[in-house]
Amino acid sequence: MLNSPESHHNTALGASPDASVIAAEEGLIRYIRQNADLSVQGAYSIPADWSHQSQFHLLLTLGRRFTPTPRPEGVVGMPDRLCYSNSAQYATEHPEGGLMYAEGFALTHVGTDFYLPHAWTVRPDGTVLDPTWDDEPGRAYVGIAVADSGLWPLDGGGIIHDFERLMPILRDGFPQNALADRGRPLTSGRPQPADHC
Repeated sequence: MLNSPESHHNTALGASPDASVIAAEEGLIRYIRQNADLSVQGAYSIPADWSHQSQFHLLLTLGRRFTPTPRPEGVVGMPDRLCYSNSAQYATEHPEGGLMYAEGFALTHVGTDFYLPHAWTVRPDGTVLDPTWDDEPGRAYVGIAVADSGLWPLDGGGIIHDFERLMPILRDGFPQNALADRGRPLTSGRPQPADHC
């Protein structure tokens, strides 16, 4: 399979999150696993020869943890609710920092914890620069870093959260070299249950 987990090794040497970030990430990964489990119990069936059963299975197979960092001084936030196009545009306009589009799920707080589909940009060391949300304590990001800028959704809609873009990826997987080796593994050194991927 293209872009298999075996080809995704950690290069985020400079990104070492504290215990609260790791705990937030673990909650987010549990949420993704629960949704993967629910998706196979649903009314629809994905053909056995497809690369991934759902976007949740895709994230459990190829996803990475990305370390939240405060938005740099002078970087003005982009419009809310446009995270996919914001992140694609920001990465396109700032290639000098090695920024890359990333997409998956993020933990945010609005009086309580919410796990939301989201997009952000990621630096070469696996740290997040989120052009849409200000980072706050407890935020967590789990997703994929997309190296192929031709896949970046400048028009919005996302990649794994947009039905028309997602279906070919679930069926065929990502093209070779489409994903980047950024972020930290989901497993944190603990084995994944075999029935989830």
